[in-house]
Amino acid sequence: FAHLMIPFPGYYDNVPGVTVEPNVEPANESHVSAAWQVWAYTSAAPDFLGNKATVLDPDSKVLRVGTNGWTCMPANPQGKKAWADPKAGWASAREAAPVCFDAAGLDWMKGWMARKKPLMKRDAFVWMLQGDLGFDNTDPFVTSKEEAGPDQWIESGPHLMMFPKDPAALSDAFTSDFSLGEPYTMFPGTDFAHLMIPASGYYGEETTLSPEELLDLLMSPPYIYILAALVLLLASGALAGGRGGSKAGTQLA
Repeated sequence: FAHLMIPFPGYYDNVPGVTVEPNVEPANESHVSAAWQVWAYTSAAPDFLGNKATVLDPDSKVLRVGTNGWTCMPANPQGKKAWADPKAGWASAREAAPVCFDAAGLDWMKGWMARKKPLMKRDAFVWMLQGDLGFDNTDPFVTSKEEAGPDQWIESGPHLMMFPKDPAALSDAFTSDFSLGEPYTMFPGTDFAHLMIPASGYYGEETTLSPEELLDLLMSPPYIYILAALVLLLASGALAGGRGGSKAGTQLA
């Protein structure tokens, strides 16, 4: 009956004798400061892991040496090029797309950054509680919505990932449909296939639409047909009301 337990944030809240120091964003710190970056990148993992992790900056320089074998760093594919102002750094922790992983996860990350098949010693679990800025679910190197395949773009909220030693094992075991809320395979059929495990708030970014995006959505099927039906229904009701009103007026006169 042996199985793997994966503690999520809050796991130790009711465990006697265990105190977890909350990871709080430092006040009045520049986003290029070591203090802010340490907070931002470690916020990708539960506090009980991030608080003791080694932290790397966008240039892979060590900001803090850890003690638990985990590493946290920004994973925004654009790196510092994403900074609107080089002196200001990331606009937010989410923009950095921070990720936290152990030694096995590092093997996968090295492969992905080099665009080579990861050489894994075992499966690894990797945290991204800030979410990411979006990927084509079928292609590990498409990071813009414009280049993504039809209906394959996903901007993820908080999640945990499982990087398998054998990515082929995921193909038949899990769906690749990311709209269901259940664990799903990202990059299926590639050397970078891995399991995405949505956490609370995973679809939060998906529900926030700009006015232009909302208009595009409403003008596309099936919503445009529903709107047309409602307009016809309201119009017919107004006509019926108008006729009824004129009859009633005649009778009263």
